[in-house]
Amino acid sequence: MQTNGNLRVGMIYGKLGAISLLFFLFCSFLKAQIVKDGNKLVYVIPIRDEIEQTMVYVVKRGVNEAIKSGAIDLIIDLNTPGGQAESMEKIIQQIERFPFQENTFAFVNHKAYSAGAFVAAACRHIYMAPGSVIGAATPVMFSPQGGIQNLPESYEKKILSAYQGLIRAIAERHGHNPAVFNAMVDRDSGLVIDGKEILPKGKVLTLTDTEAIRQYGNPPKPLLAEGIVPSLEQLVEKVIGTKAIIIQLKPTGFEKIGRMMTMLGPLFLTLGLLLAYLELQTGGIALGILSLFFFSLYFLGHYLAGLSGFEPFFLFLLGVSLVLAEVFFFPGLVIPTLMGLLMVVIAILTASAEKLPTENVGSWLARMREGLISLIIAIGSAFLLIFAFSRFIPKRVSIAWNKEPQQKNERTDELFVGMEGQAVTVLRPSGLGRFKGKVVDVVSLGEFIAEGTPIRIVRIEGIRIVVEAVDVKSKE
Repeated sequence: MQTNGNLRVGMIYGKLGAISLLFFLFCSFLKAQIVKDGNKLVYVIPIRDEIEQTMVYVVKRGVNEAIKSGAIDLIIDLNTPGGQAESMEKIIQQIERFPFQENTFAFVNHKAYSAGAFVAAACRHIYMAPGSVIGAATPVMFSPQGGIQNLPESYEKKILSAYQGLIRAIAERHGHNPAVFNAMVDRDSGLVIDGKEILPKGKVLTLTDTEAIRQYGNPPKPLLAEGIVPSLEQLVEKVIGTKAIIIQLKPTGFEKIGRMMTMLGPLFLTLGLLLAYLELQTGGIALGILSLFFFSLYFLGHYLAGLSGFEPFFLFLLGVSLVLAEVFFFPGLVIPTLMGLLMVVIAILTASAEKLPTENVGSWLARMREGLISLIIAIGSAFLLIFAFSRFIPKRVSIAWNKEPQQKNERTDELFVGMEGQAVTVLRPSGLGRFKGKVVDVVSLGEFIAEGTPIRIVRIEGIRIVVEAVDVKSKE
């Protein structure tokens, strides 16, 4: 019976969904960090070596976990020569998402040059380790062959002006003296405080730990740093308390894999959409399995990279289940498919930006931009590939699956109710049927009919031919 066939196919997809879910939960178990204590939580995010795109993911995960755990103190542990300006700006945006900005601390643990100085400015409090330095934040451009590239004077002035404005704005937002950071960027500005020259014009400002804590003005204020502390633990004890629990974020092997997978996200979505289309056209369950596999990789990558929880994946499975329910059990109902597709789209978008407890909806939607771009790229790429498949190799596919290319005949005047033939393609519920050598468009009564199944015409409504499967056993 075809109903049993529908149930078997539905059970296969159900098992695939369950396996994907168990795999996802297994990865969740390996990645989970459990912190249960009544004491104060302090999140420490280390920024080591060069600032680049992978570091953005680390900071993003750290801020997310700090917010979700209820921590009210965040420390950025800096030891960096600087790095990419774009990545630096993204890191600053992540730090400024932390809801308790008064409790953000930059600990210059050896050096914070260039982009590292910008990141320090994004924290409300700055402390330095003995012998540490901060500054030298003039933007430079590296050539593709390596080394610093000379820029035209007009372009250099434009870039310099932009970054002067950026670091002044960051410093003002977080209660620092903007003139100090401006002198780190512009060698021509110099630095004078209360009539005392700190730095002559023609030099870029770089401060040692002792220089940074010197006090100027009336009332006296530290030039930049609030103090010198020998270690991270002593900083926590000094500014937060002895009972604080320090959670130091560390990049994990899974996270590194996740970052690579998120970069391949548009490719995974494209392959998932393409294989889903081919599965619908051919009825090949193997293609459906591969489609689900690539979609799962997309969600798993974003989860491991710390960009989302596992909820978007559950929403995706629910959406796919609604689509499959209509295809196999309620064809023509439409509503389950529309709801299912909406859930799939929402799941793909929310996987790129998890909603945090303290975040407003507008900010959350703005952070979905990356997921929206991935989805647009995937849909466009999949559409082009589907167009290529349907336009350039339809006969080759037909020969491979149907043994011979089928030519559709639009004439139905020789067909009649009760006429028997054979399903040329899978009917879910529409497809092609052959009657006495003629191949025409047909639609089933709502049941799933496999390719090669004997069929009978039950109604002819203009060019719409309604068929049902012939029960061979009862006929015998």
